[in-house]
Amino acid sequence: MRKLVVPIVTPFKEDGSVDYGALTRLTRALLDEGADGIFAGGSSAECFLLSAEERKKTLEAVLKGADGAFVMAHVGAIGTALTLDLAKHAERAGASAVSSVPPFYFGFGPENYEAYYFALADSVKLPVAVYYIPGNTGKMGAEFMAKIMNGRDNITAIKYTDSDYYGMQRIKALTGKEIYSGKDECFLSAIAMGADSAIGTTFNFMLKRYRAIADALDGGDLPRAQAEQAKANAVIAAMQAAGDIFHTTKCLLRAKGYDVGGARAPFLPMEKEREEALLSACRPYLDFLE
Repeated sequence: MRKLVVPIVTPFKEDGSVDYGALTRLTRALLDEGADGIFAGGSSAECFLLSAEERKKTLEAVLKGADGAFVMAHVGAIGTALTLDLAKHAERAGASAVSSVPPFYFGFGPENYEAYYFALADSVKLPVAVYYIPGNTGKMGAEFMAKIMNGRDNITAIKYTDSDYYGMQRIKALTGKEIYSGKDECFLSAIAMGADSAIGTTFNFMLKRYRAIADALDGGDLPRAQAEQAKANAVIAAMQAAGDIFHTTKCLLRAKGYDVGGARAPFLPMEKEREEALLSACRPYLDFLE
């Protein structure tokens, strides 16, 4: 069975502080619902709006709720020193693996990326997953990505958040290592082109939909897989129309009964009208809330 790993959100209280208890409870609920693991502290968790101490404590809250289940800790940061500190903490705390986006903002080049990932891999004994999200951190070619992934034995996977599936297939061919698809709207396409597993924001509230897509494709029922992907994409389109991914994900989680609060500043609160429009647009697909 393909692994569907949930990049869990960070619940916030009304005063903007992290609700660690809610995070532990949400972790347990997602695993009980059928998630194969949790991706902690990633983009969906608003990681770069958290302090280093909050990032460590959120991971500990997830690990508490996971109770031994697979947890991949995102430890990416703009500076290598902070990344290594977060990675070593993740290893001590009991994470199953670590992942990281490449360093960003300052226009780092290939030699910087290579040194960064090798330093990360050398700092821990855990498996390491490269987090490729070119829309946020810039493009890297398949051959260069393969050079990084083949450069250390414990770099075992890539979270591939792009829709260039020729490039993804080339990485698979050049490395033979595990590929997690990261674009929910292209989940079916990624599996068809060789992705092994997936990590997707909308798994937080729509996990069963993606399991149905994977099961249908693996069972040779392409029309059903396409129909299930179309339902998922209708929800994603409604989310894009309603606002940012953080507010809309949390809105739908609240509709499912989870107290996760809103997004952290500088994001502004989501207007009631937008919440109502989102829920109305998703109403034909609300079976995912069951």
